[in-house]
Amino acid sequence: MSGTDGTLTVRDMTNRLNIGDSTLRKWCLSLEEHGYNFYRTDQNKRIFTQQDLIVLQQFQKLVQEKNMSMNNASLVVTTKHQKAPFSDETEIEQENNVPSMRSDNQFIERLMTYIEHQEERQKQQEQFNKALLERLDQQQKYIEERLNKRDETLIQSLREVQETKKLIAAAEEKREEESKKGFFQRLFGK
Repeated sequence: MSGTDGTLTVRDMTNRLNIGDSTLRKWCLSLEEHGYNFYRTDQNKRIFTQQDLIVLQQFQKLVQEKNMSMNNASLVVTTKHQKAPFSDETEIEQENNVPSMRSDNQFIERLMTYIEHQEERQKQQEQFNKALLERLDQQQKYIEERLNKRDETLIQSLREVQETKKLIAAAEEKREEESKKGFFQRLFGK
């Protein structure tokens, strides 16, 4: 139920926005992180005004229809709606300030364009990063192939050296046998 002073309860807000309590809480926290203040009771519970309803409806439109992140939506909405303490002006008089709303809409349009531009740049950066990673993978594969080829050549060279050493050792052993044979043959006359 609405309060007698024109305020709205959490239930009023969730019914009007057709969202759950936890969603409303998350949205309010996101807006508060960007400087928007909700009025609170002595028990520190949020109470909502018609302006808060408008702010939350705009936030909902950006998040649900425009698929904007809560962080970006909060930035857009809080930039447009800086809540001032109660003044002598009624909220209706403030809402009818058409030139201010036009400039706010222009600002929001520029901000939306900037955000879209940033999202496009982010996509380009992601594509660049992906291409760079692919190139690094190719380079790593090339290096590994070259190292494997070098290792195979090195192993083959080592085997050839070992074979040569075996042949040299066998030749020396044969020469020693012949020289020993020759000595005994000379000694015994055969």
